[in-house]
Amino acid sequence: MHLFYRVEVIAIIDNESLITEMTNLYETDFFEWTQVQARALQEHNIKALDWENLKEEIEDLGNEKLNAVNSFLKRLIEHRLKLDYSQEIYPRNHWLKEVDNFQDEIEDRLTKTLLNQLDISKQYERARRVVLREYKLDIPQK
Repeated sequence: MHLFYRVEVIAIIDNESLITEMTNLYETDFFEWTQVQARALQEHNIKALDWENLKEEIEDLGNEKLNAVNSFLKRLIEHRLKLDYSQEIYPRNHWLKEVDNFQDEIEDRLTKTLLNQLDISKQYERARRVVLREYKLDIPQK
């Protein structure tokens, strides 16, 4: 076996060992895995990246951001519906405060891309359903 081929085979084996090691670290110590991946990205060390798990985590991070905005949007709509359709006096200040808080949370997280992913009608219907369970109100379908 020529030396060149031997070095190439050893490099392939070492790379497979590194991938296995990264996968094990991902499963056993997620925080450490994130630190190793961040260092590898910062150093442009492509061989040290755990591509499969990194791809999955990036997709999950995007989904979490979208879910957070949807959740705040639903809560904002719930409180707006209570303010607009309920005759309750006592909780109004609380509802107003919550509307402001949820709006702030949305503004802090919202991007143009997330805005295009929001299904406002869906969140309205979910919020409406929650409010109708709590109060006997006449709230329009849409």
